[in-house]
Amino acid sequence: MKRLVAGILTAALLTSAAGAVSYDPEAAGTSAPTATAVSETVSESVMAASLTAYPATMTVMLDGKQVKPVGYNINGNNYYKLRDIALILNGTTAQFGVTWDKSTRSMNLTPGSSYEAVGGELGAIPTKNATAQTCNETVLINGIKASLTAYNVDGYNYFKLVDLGDALGFDVGYESQTRTVVITTPTVEQPTPETPEETPEEPETPAEPEPTPSVSAIDGKLKIWIDPGHGGADSGNVATSAIPFDDYWGVHHDGNTKIYEKDFTLAVSLMLRDKLEAAGVEVRMTREDDSTVDATTRKQLFSTEGGGYDMIFSVHQNGYSTSTPKGAELLIQVAYENGGAGQEFGDLLKQEYTSLGQDWRRFVFQRSSSDPSKDYYFVLRAAQEGGALAFISEFCFMSNADDQLWLLYTENLDKQATAQYNAIMKYFETHPY
Repeated sequence: MKRLVAGILTAALLTSAAGAVSYDPEAAGTSAPTATAVSETVSESVMAASLTAYPATMTVMLDGKQVKPVGYNINGNNYYKLRDIALILNGTTAQFGVTWDKSTRSMNLTPGSSYEAVGGELGAIPTKNATAQTCNETVLINGIKASLTAYNVDGYNYFKLVDLGDALGFDVGYESQTRTVVITTPTVEQPTPETPEETPEEPETPAEPEPTPSVSAIDGKLKIWIDPGHGGADSGNVATSAIPFDDYWGVHHDGNTKIYEKDFTLAVSLMLRDKLEAAGVEVRMTREDDSTVDATTRKQLFSTEGGGYDMIFSVHQNGYSTSTPKGAELLIQVAYENGGAGQEFGDLLKQEYTSLGQDWRRFVFQRSSSDPSKDYYFVLRAAQEGGALAFISEFCFMSNADDQLWLLYTENLDKQATAQYNAIMKYFETHPY
């Protein structure tokens, strides 16, 4: 149940330019019209009443991490830019896309879709008071009109955070002693770490026994199941390329264009497949093209058929709402938290990744909050249910400029695949299959 707090409010929509010029109220980074110009252009939605807007001073925490959306305190309540909120939620279970329809002057929010930054988000925190005017821009959620309270400040619209939480499915709370707004996204199994900077706490419950591979997997034939993360309608992490590049399929992309995790996971997976098959390994692929394989399908496959394979290796690339985190991570089944096969393979992969010059961040063991005896990540949990050894590799952060270079050059993708191939083959030199 949400802790709805009347004093916590949010969001942002840029407004329209004066006269006959069509102005996208969400084109962050462009010159915003003055308050007078907005009143002339959207006279039906902007009221005459005005209030003083004071810079918001409360700390804002998202899933345990501090974030800094631009906000104001208006009439005793805090309001934040919509696109700032969309950006900090991107990649979480509460992410939502934002589009502007200039013909109907409406903003459409699409829960579950990745947010594409337009520039200007998470700007400097204001230090001076401003003037706020009440407004009533049309806001749609999946095409359905929503009632959200908003104020216009310097050409930008600011919305209540609790309104957005109600409408988009995240919780909003307030800690009065520390003057902290607390945003909590739903706990849903996703193959992406919730908070890349946070090290999981030591579990209170003892580690479960190691999964016992299916008898059919130990037959003298090495069988690897490669799972290229995401695909099709599920783009995974989204970033902007820092430089022009030619992708794995030979298609040229100009600089400053959108790049999608699903494309790089597929390219690395195909390279890894070719290397393993050349060594006589039997390989199964979850997908071999840009097709959608939803979580339900993956869980069903891994839990019922995973035991027939010696390893399930899921290929991913990481991402975050800021450009700071960088380096490689490996998500390992919690059954191996105290050692065993999972950590043995992890040490081999870490050695291969660092030998390339890639930074190493951590091994991740994360338990389900509803059942601590099981894995949080559904790929690992489903594989364990099927009796299979499984890993999720996050080689680099697409959101970090240095890490991104590991993706934009095909030879670097091949290095990733080679490192994975070496680790797999070295592991099975000393383990039965």
